[in-house]
Amino acid sequence: MSRNDCEAVLYLHRSFRPRRRTGRGFLTGTVFLDAALLITAFVLAVSPFVGKPGIRLDLPVAGQTESIRPNDMVLSISNDQLFFFNDQPVQMDRLLPVLRAAAQKHPDAALILEADQTLPQSSAIAVYDAASEAGFRQVFIATRPNP
Repeated sequence: MSRNDCEAVLYLHRSFRPRRRTGRGFLTGTVFLDAALLITAFVLAVSPFVGKPGIRLDLPVAGQTESIRPNDMVLSISNDQLFFFNDQPVQMDRLLPVLRAAAQKHPDAALILEADQTLPQSSAIAVYDAASEAGFRQVFIATRPNP
């Protein structure tokens, strides 16, 4: 091969070789998608372990349950008489005014009573009476579904 032939081959090789792309948009998008999926998986894995602040309840078991509507109010009572209204601690002597204000603000809302199954019946009845006096038309007792 002569020198001219080698130069011609090099010229053709430089002219027809594939050009490199300067943008790497696909790979960058893939990295962000992977990060978003990992964050989503982490949130889904950890969210069941985020508990309510305050009290731990052992709800009674029932065969048939309904889900909570978005505007319903929840009153939680532990077996040692700690009260939480919509996850906010409330003293027993302040319970009636708090319930009355909530019933006036949301007249069609129901009150869901989450009471520990070891709570004395007299305490549950006292709270039920306070809810009726405050203006709640519907008071439900929360249970956990039968496994």
